[in-house]
Amino acid sequence: MSQLIQIIYCSAAKHLFSKSELVHLLAKSRSNNLKNSVTGMLLYAEGSFFQVLEGEPEVVERLFETIRHDRRHRDVTLIIHEPIAERTFGDWTMGYADITSKEVDELLGANDFFGTEESFTRLGQDRAMKLLEAFRHGRWRVRLSDNAELSDIQDSTGAPDSSVPSAGTPSGLPPHPDYTFAFQPIVNVKNGTIFSYEALLRGLDNESAESILQHVEEKEMHRFDEKSRILAIEMAAKLGLSARLNLNFLPRSVDSSPTAISSILQTAKRCGLREDQIVLEILEREIIDDFDYFNAVLDDYRGSGMHFAIDDFGSGYAGLNLLAEFQPDLIKLDMELVRGIDYRGPRQAIVRGIIRTCEDLGIDIIAEGVETPEEYRWLHNEGIELYQGRLFAGPAFEALPVTYRMPG
Repeated sequence: MSQLIQIIYCSAAKHLFSKSELVHLLAKSRSNNLKNSVTGMLLYAEGSFFQVLEGEPEVVERLFETIRHDRRHRDVTLIIHEPIAERTFGDWTMGYADITSKEVDELLGANDFFGTEESFTRLGQDRAMKLLEAFRHGRWRVRLSDNAELSDIQDSTGAPDSSVPSAGTPSGLPPHPDYTFAFQPIVNVKNGTIFSYEALLRGLDNESAESILQHVEEKEMHRFDEKSRILAIEMAAKLGLSARLNLNFLPRSVDSSPTAISSILQTAKRCGLREDQIVLEILEREIIDDFDYFNAVLDDYRGSGMHFAIDDFGSGYAGLNLLAEFQPDLIKLDMELVRGIDYRGPRQAIVRGIIRTCEDLGIDIIAEGVETPEEYRWLHNEGIELYQGRLFAGPAFEALPVTYRMPG
């Protein structure tokens, strides 16, 4: 499987581009990208550029370095540089849209992509598309420089697909463990579907996770964490899982076990699940000592299609550092932020800031622990679409609930 990467950046031209300059820019980019098997999308708005590049790592990184040092634009801001499982833009050697001028779009023949909402609906779950949409609505704009120079910016898009190291199931997994799982749905209220199920540790008689974990020695916690995920995947597959599966993950597991992540993918494959059905929830409560190493390990698996989330975001530990350094696909708002948010102004201000940040970064938000219609209505009015909580459905012991309640 060939590897692909994706780079997304924004920048400011040194002057407003004329129609002829834009046409020349796009024609040159498309020609060069076709030769180098680079795909992507370019947006332009009043001197501000936003671009997605995807292709083979060496090619895309070399192109971005050329762009970054081009004196004809400034303030090149790297937003995303990561592996991807497949190309977002297929055979588009460079899609284009001028956000402010339909006339230029038509002249360039690009209005077939951005002239309708179909393309955004079709690719709406892709993070690159969410970032493009954010740019369309005024985010990631860079102010035009006062001093004009020549401008002409190259373009491209990319998405990597990295191979997943193989690994065996950890030795010593008991054939009849003394724990099991309940599964709680995460609901997408926009399209009325179950987005995912979170696997929640339980005792054999539905005892709480705490009653199980209190008997696990601290030195064995990461090993237990890995073994329990394998059982959760096996159980979900036997129950007929068709949605995603959210699994809790202690980030220091990558230090204690070389199979901490690869065993997840191997088990999913063995059980007939796709890699992109797995959502790994990084528990914020465990401080990460070396972000660079942690990111490097997870980057090895991004290309598999696995999704990553930060759990309990806003609980006061490493959340902001994780968000800045790790760039997850999703975050789960800590339930303490959600509790009573409909009447607590400071919590509202904090969550609004988190929503704005996640919109800018193309990160989806799950509101966790929603229990009252008032909490839901406030969060829904702020644009959150994914919910988990007893207002919708509680955890089902060793079962995947297929129905849920919608607040009236």
